[in-house]
Amino acid sequence: MMELKQEEFRSLRMGSMTVAEYHDMFEQLARYAPNEVIEDADKQHLFMKGLYYELRLQLAGNTYPTFQALVNRAIVLDNMRKGQDKKRRMLAQGCRGNNRQRFNSQQGDQQRFQGPVGQWDRNQQSQRNPNQQ
Repeated sequence: MMELKQEEFRSLRMGSMTVAEYHDMFEQLARYAPNEVIEDADKQHLFMKGLYYELRLQLAGNTYPTFQALVNRAIVLDNMRKGQDKKRRMLAQGCRGNNRQRFNSQQGDQQRFQGPVGQWDRNQQSQRNPNQQ
């Protein structure tokens, strides 16, 4: 049982978890592998190993004084990314919605024209051919 939990700890990956959920799972499983997280630096290294690639890249260029400082920064960066993703989705939906509105308003303008068709045609022709009047 202990060996299985140790292996689960070594192979732990963030996957679809939030950073906070991943941190909680990491802490729970680290209890089964105390020899692997004796030093704070070891703990940081193993935690980073399980993060998704983009987040790992953002964190890799910095040195963190403590494991908790690393976790806090990872949470902040992940929340920022999620916020940007949400904005992008909303903007993309908004753009599609605006295109639909513009299309519908153009149709509405055509439907609201109330003058007789013949009169409109004569006005258009006289504007095109002013010499023929």
